[in-house]
Amino acid sequence: MRSWLAWVRGAPHALGLSVFCAQVALGVVLFAVFQEFAPNGLGAGDAFGGYLLALYGGARFLAETPAGAISDRIPRRRALLIGFALMIPALALMAAVREERAYLAFAALLGVSTAFIWPATYALGADRYAPAERGKVVGFLNVGQLFGFGLGALIGALLVRTSPDALFGLAVAAVAAALLTTRAWVRDVARGEREDAPSRHAPLRGALSARLFFLSALILAATVGVSSLVPAIRPYGDDVLGVSFARLTILLLPAVAVGGALYVPAGHLSDRIGRTRPLLLAQALIVAGALTVAGTSSIPLAMAAAAVIFGGQVLQVPALNASVMDLAPAAHRGALIGWSVALSGLGLAIGPAIGGFVTEAVDAPAAFRATAALAAGTALLTLVYGRVHGHAPPAEDGVSPRTRR
Repeated sequence: MRSWLAWVRGAPHALGLSVFCAQVALGVVLFAVFQEFAPNGLGAGDAFGGYLLALYGGARFLAETPAGAISDRIPRRRALLIGFALMIPALALMAAVREERAYLAFAALLGVSTAFIWPATYALGADRYAPAERGKVVGFLNVGQLFGFGLGALIGALLVRTSPDALFGLAVAAVAAALLTTRAWVRDVARGEREDAPSRHAPLRGALSARLFFLSALILAATVGVSSLVPAIRPYGDDVLGVSFARLTILLLPAVAVGGALYVPAGHLSDRIGRTRPLLLAQALIVAGALTVAGTSSIPLAMAAAAVIFGGQVLQVPALNASVMDLAPAAHRGALIGWSVALSGLGLAIGPAIGGFVTEAVDAPAAFRATAALAAGTALLTLVYGRVHGHAPPAEDGVSPRTRR
């Protein structure tokens, strides 16, 4: 316990603060601006927010692997600064040029800018921390992501109709704070000091392996599974529980808060017992929670089951991301992490499409049953992955647990 608390005190606070600030801006834009201001304030129609999200997500998917590769060739901090520097004009132009076609370009620019952030962030964490602590690092950074985005979305929902100008100003100020924090306090690990640092000119194909491709399939499957329930949430609240979307959102907040508090312990668990075991537990929780939601109309039971599902998501994120950090060699760490983040983005597009189709064709409870089936399939894939590549904790893989400070 004492060593764990010591780690928390020494955690990458500056990097976490940068992530938090950037996510506040993204919560404002992706939730309030894209879903409320653009369709209504621009008179663009309800579907326009979906087009903006599709352009944003597509630009991120295409740009994340190249952006990660750039972070392998320049200091990681500089790659982060590029991302934040590109976000500021994207947000400022949204405030100044309120025209539909222009917003499509701004959404794509925002996607390219954010593509620089997560590959460089995770790669910097992998450079600085040994495998036995990377799960905690991922958990810590995701706390900043979760609460930053949630705060931005909440503020956006409150201000988007009454004070949109102030909302855009807040988004720009949040990214400026992320940029200044990164510039002042985030430090790179010297290239020669990176763990097992090979030549920066080593070919990328030498870093590829069957294990990495297997892990890529696992990342995609896990993301598709849990994200497939998203389109069913509102119809489930309307048709099964009989509550409004606003009330349903409020009822979900305690589960999200508890889950956010568990991110770092979940990462610590993957550092102690291996990456695959928490992932198996995560899928079991998602299956149990989804089947419970599908079979009940009780609000308290449904909310408890939703907390179980979110707990599964909290367990799987550090396990998956830390696995990529462990496998990626230092010379191509950014590119390979960028690829894994892009796969997660692809899963976030495929999963809701599946859930939306099932909800439309059958009903919302059927979509939760489909989520349970997808999670069960991911669990089987995880068992095969562990059988082939082992379940050992990172510290037992023959890598020194020495930490880069």
